[in-house]
Amino acid sequence: MRNIASKAVVLTGLLLASGMAAAAPEEESDGQPPWKVLHLSERGAGDLAFIDVGAPGPSIGDRLVFSNPIFDPSGALVGRDGSDCVIVRIDATQPPARQQVVQCTVSVQLADGQITAQGLAQGTENYFAVTGGTGAYRKARGEVLARDIVPLVEAEITIWLYR
Repeated sequence: MRNIASKAVVLTGLLLASGMAAAAPEEESDGQPPWKVLHLSERGAGDLAFIDVGAPGPSIGDRLVFSNPIFDPSGALVGRDGSDCVIVRIDATQPPARQQVVQCTVSVQLADGQITAQGLAQGTENYFAVTGGTGAYRKARGEVLARDIVPLVEAEITIWLYR
């Protein structure tokens, strides 16, 4: 459960902390800079459930479902996320922290709308595709970088949005 949870705290993944110097998309393929870059952090003080549907322990089809508070770089609470991650592959050739490959769908709710993202995750640093949004983000597209700081406890997320 620990590995799948760290992938989910991802986005998930989706959407966390400030001051991060990441190798990130500064321009889109058409040469346009991002419309908006969000630096957020997720802290695991929310709800978490691991649903073990197969053999005991991590196996294909197991799920991690969670919701956590989202903070801005100053530490102010700015929203909440919700994620559903499903194990889609177990790769025993990888080190333990990278053996589980999960498909995650994540929604981040902020005061001015929601952002959705999804993708495959493996390990503690993952990129996800922004798949849409509502409100101020209704035409958004882009990328999310989610990095676990402490699996199941804290993650950083940077979101690059394009119109």
